[in-house]
Amino acid sequence: MRWVSVTLLAVWLLATANEAFARRSGGSFSGRGGFRSAPTRSPSGSSSPSYRGGTNVIVMPGFGWGMGGYGMGGGFGGFGSLLMLGMVGLAGFYVYRSFRNASRRTGGMQGAYGSYGGDYDQDVRLDRSYVYKLQLALGRSARGLQNRLSKFAEEGDTSSESGLASLLSQTALELTREKDSIRSAGILSEGPLPLSQGESRMNTLALAERSRFDVERVRGADGKVRKAEEVLPESAEVLEFIVVTVIVATRQPLGTWKDVTDHAQVESVITALGGVAPQDLLGLEVIWTPADPTDSLTQNDLFASYPHLKSL
Repeated sequence: MRWVSVTLLAVWLLATANEAFARRSGGSFSGRGGFRSAPTRSPSGSSSPSYRGGTNVIVMPGFGWGMGGYGMGGGFGGFGSLLMLGMVGLAGFYVYRSFRNASRRTGGMQGAYGSYGGDYDQDVRLDRSYVYKLQLALGRSARGLQNRLSKFAEEGDTSSESGLASLLSQTALELTREKDSIRSAGILSEGPLPLSQGESRMNTLALAERSRFDVERVRGADGKVRKAEEVLPESAEVLEFIVVTVIVATRQPLGTWKDVTDHAQVESVITALGGVAPQDLLGLEVIWTPADPTDSLTQNDLFASYPHLKSL
């Protein structure tokens, strides 16, 4: 009986290996426009954003005095002193308003000891980035996502920050509509990171996910669309899961999620990601697999390829 058990185990392992190494399809769309337009540091090391706006001109009133008619021989008598104080106060107001407006455009006045004052949150740094990765395994009832995400990749605007923000919002909406199909999830949040490191980290995460499939059926990136015509053999297995990965880089923190253990937490993360404004979005990557309707992803595939995902 021992050899029978060993044989059965070997057959099972071989079947699992065949599933794990079966050729799989996927799709993706992405953009990094926010990183391209992000301000950089000046040689002195201080943040020096380039903003569009006029030069702050402070008009100082002239001090030509002819006060002799007021009883003090042209000196600073009572009325002259009051007028002098009024003009100094008015000049001070213009100076304050000018610095306040400059502060609003640059995200806070920069002093020798860093940022001070300003109306913006101190966590918002023009040279910092935050990277988030949400990965969801959805049941076969959500297979309609394959076509909808493919349409986003083919028709969406991936060349601008506003277009990427719209794609992110639409993706979040589709995932929210399929929330009852979500079976397992994983979350990763990192930051603050320097801009270059944030973009590098995002690229690494995206490459790792895209390398999980052999044929990228559709790829929309930076305003260009690429499609693969290669035909994969029809899978003998039934489609059980679809894995969707959303990677987002932002200019300011959205949250400090370390784990997601229930549907309510997943929904809150989806809502937060979907609400990122265009001016706060540095980059976006949405990846899904399988992409072909005849492709499959079984329970064994999910355990083998995505062991970090936790059941909800």
